[in-house]
Amino acid sequence: MYADRRGLQTFLRRLGSGALLLLALVAFDACAGSTLRCGQRIVATEDSAAKVRAACGEPALRDLQPQFDPRRGQVFNTIEVWTYNFGQNQLLRLLRFRDGRLVDIDTDGYGFTPPENPRCTPYDLVDGLSKYRLLARCGEPEARRELSLLSPAIRRDGRRSIPLPGNFVAAIYREEWTYNFGANSLLRRVLLENGIVVDIEDDGRGYDAR
Repeated sequence: MYADRRGLQTFLRRLGSGALLLLALVAFDACAGSTLRCGQRIVATEDSAAKVRAACGEPALRDLQPQFDPRRGQVFNTIEVWTYNFGQNQLLRLLRFRDGRLVDIDTDGYGFTPPENPRCTPYDLVDGLSKYRLLARCGEPEARRELSLLSPAIRRDGRRSIPLPGNFVAAIYREEWTYNFGANSLLRRVLLENGIVVDIEDDGRGYDAR
């Protein structure tokens, strides 16, 4: 498009500093999901779990998410999500592994110092919480059970969800966690899908611990 360096420089000057910053942010975002710096070392997608652990240390949370096919009655894949909390000045990092290889790097807002004694109320249970934030905020549930299901696979087109043709399906690792806030409150059943809170329901009267 631009035959020489002078033409490119002219084009960049016309863009202005604001547009240049936007281009830089877009370029950063394009690679943000494929690499992570841990100290002086960088890990990238396709790296082994052992290499990531050597570079970044043990994660704050390791979450196994087995994908179960009810049609065959067996687990056909196991996803493992590692959460790294590097403190309040950096973003939480969620590293997703499949078959021992890093396949995705995501973020979950800014990090924080986990409280030593979480004091959770029913109002602290909200949609969109990651499992790590839920555990840090409310601790372990009174009870939990694992579910698994298959749903039609989709692709995103803006705000639209378009089903993929044929027999493509997506596995969802689903959990139900029950929190008890005492006899003066209702039990809360928290539904998580692939490590994210998607729904909260009342589940009868709570009870005081003995």
